[in-house]
Amino acid sequence: MQFKGLHWIEASAGTGKTYTLSSLMVRIFLKDYLPNQVIATTFTRAAAAELKSRIRARLLETQQYIDLCLNQSLDQRALAEKIAQLQDPLLKHVVQEYCLKLDYASSRLKLVIAQLDELFVGTLDSFSQKLLREFSFESGKIERANITEQASVYTEQLLHDVLREWIQAQPQHVVDYMLLCGRLKSAAEYEDLVNTSLNFASAEIQGIDQAQLEVQDLAEALQNLASINITQIEELKEYYKGKYTSGFYKNVAGDGGAVLHQMFTDALPKLIEKIKHNPLEHYFNSHLAALFNAVFALYLTKERKLRATPHFKKTDPACTQEVQDAFFDHPVIRKIKAVVDAKLNFERQIELVDTNLKFYLVQHVKQRLPQLLQQKGETTFAQQIRSLAEALQGERGQRFAQFVHTRYPLILVDEFQDTNQDQDDMLAQIWRNPKWYMRGCMIMVGDPKQAIYGFRGGDMLTYNNARDDVLKKQGRIYSLRQNHRSVKELVCVVDELFQRQPAFGEKVIYEPVIAGSRPHPALMDRQQVNPAPLRWVTVEHDQDESIQIAWKIRALLNQGIAGDLYFDHAAGKVALQADDIAILSTSHKKLDQAQYELERIGIQVNRSSQRSVFTGFLAKDVAAILTAILHPYDEAKVKRALLTRLLGYNLQQLIELEQQGLGQFIYDFDCIREMWVNKGFLTAWNYCLNLFKVWENLVAKRSFDNERHVVNLRHLTELLSRQSERHQGAYMLYYWYLQQVESPAKRDWEIERKLSNAAGVKLMTIHQSKGLEFKVVFLMSADQSPKSDKSALVFATQEAQGIEQRVIAIKHKDIDATAMQQHSERRLAELNRLWYVALTRASYRVYAMLKQIDPTKKDQSLKSNGLNVWRLQAPSSAEIAAAWSCDEAPLTQLAAALQLEQVQEIKIDAADFPQRRFYPRTKTSFSGLAQHLPAAMRSDTLALVSEEQATAADEINQEPVDVEQEVVQVAQPIAWIKANFQRGTQAGSFLHKLFEYIDFQASHDDILEEVKRRFHNDKEFNSDVLLADLIAKLDTAKGSATVQEADIFAHMTEWLKDVLNTPLHDTFQLSALSTAHYLSEFPFYLALADQRLFIQAIQQLFEDVGHPIQDLNEAATARYLTGSIDLVYFDGQRYHIADYKSNYLGGDQRDYEKTNLEHNMTQSSYWLQAALYLVALHRYLGSRLQDYDIRQHLGGASYLYLRGMQGQAGQGVCHWRPDAEFILQLDQILGYFELKK
Repeated sequence: MQFKGLHWIEASAGTGKTYTLSSLMVRIFLKDYLPNQVIATTFTRAAAAELKSRIRARLLETQQYIDLCLNQSLDQRALAEKIAQLQDPLLKHVVQEYCLKLDYASSRLKLVIAQLDELFVGTLDSFSQKLLREFSFESGKIERANITEQASVYTEQLLHDVLREWIQAQPQHVVDYMLLCGRLKSAAEYEDLVNTSLNFASAEIQGIDQAQLEVQDLAEALQNLASINITQIEELKEYYKGKYTSGFYKNVAGDGGAVLHQMFTDALPKLIEKIKHNPLEHYFNSHLAALFNAVFALYLTKERKLRATPHFKKTDPACTQEVQDAFFDHPVIRKIKAVVDAKLNFERQIELVDTNLKFYLVQHVKQRLPQLLQQKGETTFAQQIRSLAEALQGERGQRFAQFVHTRYPLILVDEFQDTNQDQDDMLAQIWRNPKWYMRGCMIMVGDPKQAIYGFRGGDMLTYNNARDDVLKKQGRIYSLRQNHRSVKELVCVVDELFQRQPAFGEKVIYEPVIAGSRPHPALMDRQQVNPAPLRWVTVEHDQDESIQIAWKIRALLNQGIAGDLYFDHAAGKVALQADDIAILSTSHKKLDQAQYELERIGIQVNRSSQRSVFTGFLAKDVAAILTAILHPYDEAKVKRALLTRLLGYNLQQLIELEQQGLGQFIYDFDCIREMWVNKGFLTAWNYCLNLFKVWENLVAKRSFDNERHVVNLRHLTELLSRQSERHQGAYMLYYWYLQQVESPAKRDWEIERKLSNAAGVKLMTIHQSKGLEFKVVFLMSADQSPKSDKSALVFATQEAQGIEQRVIAIKHKDIDATAMQQHSERRLAELNRLWYVALTRASYRVYAMLKQIDPTKKDQSLKSNGLNVWRLQAPSSAEIAAAWSCDEAPLTQLAAALQLEQVQEIKIDAADFPQRRFYPRTKTSFSGLAQHLPAAMRSDTLALVSEEQATAADEINQEPVDVEQEVVQVAQPIAWIKANFQRGTQAGSFLHKLFEYIDFQASHDDILEEVKRRFHNDKEFNSDVLLADLIAKLDTAKGSATVQEADIFAHMTEWLKDVLNTPLHDTFQLSALSTAHYLSEFPFYLALADQRLFIQAIQQLFEDVGHPIQDLNEAATARYLTGSIDLVYFDGQRYHIADYKSNYLGGDQRDYEKTNLEHNMTQSSYWLQAALYLVALHRYLGSRLQDYDIRQHLGGASYLYLRGMQGQAGQGVCHWRPDAEFILQLDQILGYFELKK
């Protein structure tokens, strides 16, 4: 693949798509693109995170291999031999392509890895948000809008408004009859319809004309029916109770003419009697529905359709044509027929009005939602994509698209089959634009056979149109055909099955695949290697299916325990376990049945929750407690709170408490309320949980749900704490919580979280399983017929300008037959793709559950539903089908559970559980402790003017000296580069980054190259501004820009060499350290005491050793102290820390002598920072180093004032090694745990 133009990759299931994409990224970065020029998008955040980590891993792997080749100094012949032996296609290609310039490839990859954080890997939604913010001016979308969490609320609000508007605009009789016919529903009933249409925002919605609702004909027909005389009915006696009765067809008259007799003798007379007064009103009376239906049965079927068959049998000689004509011409029959015709006409009108209502709702909500979001200053991801697609239209949009394409010339779009039309419009305008698509590169990756998210807006029509567009523009098509997920036998038998019927529908054609090269440990089943990996199991009844699956799983687990079913790994045998098995279904109801049967026989189940944390008793109990806190003097509310499971009182205890009075509880709740108002929600809530021993109450009784309740309470606490920062005042937070409990949704952040013991047989829908892999899979109801289509929308297509486009219509009886056929074909095609996804999840074995035909049914033929679409076709290879698939007989009884004979007992020696354990776990740092120091304490005695730039976080106490004022006083000036290098956060961070990346033992040229690379690439630290500032301060302006830059780089290199060659302690220098003996930027989390941090004790400790520190923040709630040590190194005897300081103390070298440095250390409280870092190192060494001794192994702290280090001892370095007792005392004050190996 050459990275220009358009490329289309079709990756079948299990073909190693992520591996391929990460390998492609390595090649992309080695060519013409850097990370900040590349975009990679995929369908979910989890997939994006995985892709980025895989890209980094492949880059590191490739760079390390190239460095290995360079270190071995291979000649061309030896390198060619090494290439021939390579199995990794990426490494083979890269080394072969760059064999003559491996050093360039290595340097390029190092640069890419250093800049990899600038690579955008995310979803298309997050990318659209990035574009609108980054190009707000070019796009014309200057107003910043935040992603709303209230999208469903806004839709519901609009739906109510639009429905009320429609009702108010209709004549009263239309509203009345819509209500009487059950067609006018609440707004909630239309939510699914509207939300589905919003997922297809760009599709045209076909409307219908406003229908006129006329009831005059129906009223007249009913009035005529009510005027029938009983004697007129008796005139038809020969037909319903005479010689002509047998002439009626059975479907009209029933056995022996019973239906016809009952209608004329009972139903019709009763109906006439009931409707004599106000017949139209009685027509809508549900109590008379049975009578009307009995009368209408003469002309209507049970489905309320006109009978297609004649009423009389032609073979009956008595029923001549004259007899039949006399029956139909009789006034009674004519009046019944008139009512039936009027009824059908009225129902047709009602349906058209209902269809028009639905269209009105869909159209107006779709139009008004963007306006409402704009008023709120919010947006949704879907609306954001829509806005971006609109911004790319027209002449201005073309310029905007060109800006984006120039900034990001290469994009990789994964899971393209799930892309909707708005997303593809945006991508097409930028990267498939005919004017410039060849200047960049667009790689689209997807598998049309796995397009199963049509309900979210994913559309195969979009996929097919985009593919056609790529082909028209001479794009390249690639296919991944090697399945690495499954064992060879399963790949072959599944491939053979799908080849029987390769047309999946919607232009999706199955292409054959082969097994990949990934090694799989053999699954040994009674000394055979995985016999029949595809197994068909037929059960008699639906309820037997879940029972049979549970029995089968018990049998498989028993085999594993007995040693008859195991994976033959190189390291030994691994028995099949419950974690290796998954059950997939199209519905949650069937999964519920399977879960019940598995748990009933004691098999553990692992099923992700789909419930909101706001459902159930726990959320309501929390609401009751919050109510009591905010209304402490309302005894009814206090009693309700006491009866919750959280507080643990029962009714009998409450009656006893009432006799004593509730004064203490009222007082407690009032105190908690005051604490909430004054100190915030979290402090008050934690106090409440501790006061009433809520955590103990939750687990007081043994239950399987105890952990679920604890996790849910922590989840609710976290959500309330987070929302307390957004809602001002206790009542606003309280009302927000009540709203969630009243209307729980299924937003990602409120779904119940996984439990710590989540293990066992995995249960999930086929949609949830996409992208996952399981060793053994059970497919429930693999031959079930499609569910009845309850969708109110019809998805069809129409051609416009030679391109097929999606159109949506509201479903009604008179809808175009072609549109309904297209809708049905689309639905069946997605079901076929769904079963493809299901059958390709397993890596070893599949059990497909089928249903036996009901013997009582006349039609005994198998239906082509589910997997039967392929199973009932003739085998494409009878040998493969016979060798690796079989029909397995269902089990007749449940096997007894086997137990492991040898259970390893692990003795657990745990410390006593602490009594004081519930507290807010905040964190602090040295900067956090020292950031409040007054300006007078922070000012340096040499500072004459203040600096405009913000200073670094741990260097806030230093301000620059006016260099011009200082020139006269300088006797021994520091080097030019040290005096003129900028000061402040950005400049200091730039120097820190330099020392993080250089090799301390590198040659002068290597350090020079690293300096160049940092100045050219560290844009986050304004390296270009730093370089320009230094050039402007050069003594001479002669020479070109390149010469001036080289001069600056030489100065910087000499500065770094001075630092590396300056003795730190004794004669030790940084240049003596190899890369194996130091770590740069060493982060740590230091656990503090489970109590208030005693700042005064820390200050007294430093006073005792002669290094006083200033007043510090109390950090009363801090339980962790975080930081990052610039350098941890081992000098051959001890472990030390070093901290780089870019502080400017003056222009004279004497300003950086030991006395001045110690004075600055005191002013800045750097003694505290050094001590904290040494405590962190002490704890780290104690947990990692065998036979650790603080006196023998822990060294000191070197503070390196970079501007004063010039290669000689005693200049710019302050080394401090406190006594071991000092470190141990500080560790004890901070709080520590005894570390035992």
